[in-house]
Amino acid sequence: MLKPTILVTGATGKTGGATIAQLLPMGYPVRALVRQMDHRSEQLRKAGAEIVIGSLEDTTDLRAAMTGVQRAYFCSPLEPGTLRRAALFAAAAQDSRLEVVAALSQWVASDNHPAAHAREKWLSDRMFHLAPGLDVVTINPGFFADNYMAALEPIAHFGLMGMPLGEGLNAPPSNQDIARVIVGALTNPGASANS
Repeated sequence: MLKPTILVTGATGKTGGATIAQLLPMGYPVRALVRQMDHRSEQLRKAGAEIVIGSLEDTTDLRAAMTGVQRAYFCSPLEPGTLRRAALFAAAAQDSRLEVVAALSQWVASDNHPAAHAREKWLSDRMFHLAPGLDVVTINPGFFADNYMAALEPIAHFGLMGMPLGEGLNAPPSNQDIARVIVGALTNPGASANS
């Protein structure tokens, strides 16, 4: 039985790259959507991923990237425009009749969060789940573990951990752990719906 082709966006990033690194040895055909050909995308190509250059902001690019694809991982870059990119991706995924989309969200996504990005993530999550005929698994990790590593120098110098956690608790997942969840959602989506 042929395994479904999986599109990975954010392919040269933290979770996208880790997702590809786990899917390829499992024998899944992977198409990586990248902004440009560079050393990172070349490494993905050498590992066995099909490289497609395009933009999450262009429906023509998205539809072309989804041609022949059955499943996809959506990871919008951490920059303004999250909701717009999610809407374009959801529309292209519906048009392409994808079986399932695993969409990266964030633990603070909320309709009343003070940060516009967190509100856009919440709206993106809602929009994906309301899209007719589109099965979606929302990946909602806490603050990534590698973000703590970025704070090591100030911690060593000042003895303070200047992370925006307030009184909240967070079990920081690694990029590889987040990718394991994404891979599980993409390779066995029925189990994700039942858990």
